[in-house]
Amino acid sequence: MADMTSTTLANWTPEIWSAKATVTYRSNTVNVPLLDHTWEPEIGVGRGDTVNIPHFSQNSSPNNRGAGTGTFGTGASITFDATTEGQTQLIVNRFYYKAFRQPVEAKAQAMPNYITMLQQGHGQAISLQVDADVASDNTNGFDAFTTVVGVDNVDLTDDDMLTIDTNLNNQNAPVGERYGVVSPATRASLLKIESIRNQLYSSSIGNLDGSKGAGYLGNVLTFALHMSNNLEAGTSGKKNAFFHREAIAFAEQVSITPQQDLNIEDGVFEQYISYMTCGFKIVKNLFGNEVDAK
Repeated sequence: MADMTSTTLANWTPEIWSAKATVTYRSNTVNVPLLDHTWEPEIGVGRGDTVNIPHFSQNSSPNNRGAGTGTFGTGASITFDATTEGQTQLIVNRFYYKAFRQPVEAKAQAMPNYITMLQQGHGQAISLQVDADVASDNTNGFDAFTTVVGVDNVDLTDDDMLTIDTNLNNQNAPVGERYGVVSPATRASLLKIESIRNQLYSSSIGNLDGSKGAGYLGNVLTFALHMSNNLEAGTSGKKNAFFHREAIAFAEQVSITPQQDLNIEDGVFEQYISYMTCGFKIVKNLFGNEVDAK
């Protein structure tokens, strides 16, 4: 007796391509929203490539023509201050893009949601790369902070956290808008410290604030702590960062912009690109700490 099998039915067994694709999730983009965007409106399209940021020095100690100097009531001459200010240049010099193209006949046969997903992926990829560059750039990113705390691939300690907090206090960095960005492994290190674990949990209890940014974990000491798996690698661990918003200025001149057109010359292709232009610059180096850990 002969039975029909999957082999005999092979030519009549359909295969279905699901319209619901599985997505490879990328890390959250955390870093850019925490930077100083004060000068972004000044560098719009058609307004050049550089913002000159003038410095303003805090007033130095005044002179005393009084008790302890022996000059009170004598009409002694006045000493005038001669203040020379510097400047920092924020330059828009980064062009990020992602592009693809395909023959028009291939597009006509592809599932329609595939092109949409590819275009959405452009924006995600660009955002991710900008985030990574802010973390890893050794001239104007987190990796350029000259104050370094911690040891590569070693758990952060309570003393390390107090040192970081003290470093910013010594620079008179305002207590508001201080941020920490840590790797998942460093987050786990911090959770081993009971006092920090209690701070993180206490700040999250009953907190349903929808305005919290991507990766937000809670508050530790004077820092709003965020987690990112997009930080620069050290020798074996990660380079985390704790900083005040004013440490690094960021300006996006052209936000992520998608474009599409038809290329006839090369063989009739539908081509797609998404791009953005931006720049970032360390303004107050000592308002930030590179924190080597896991």
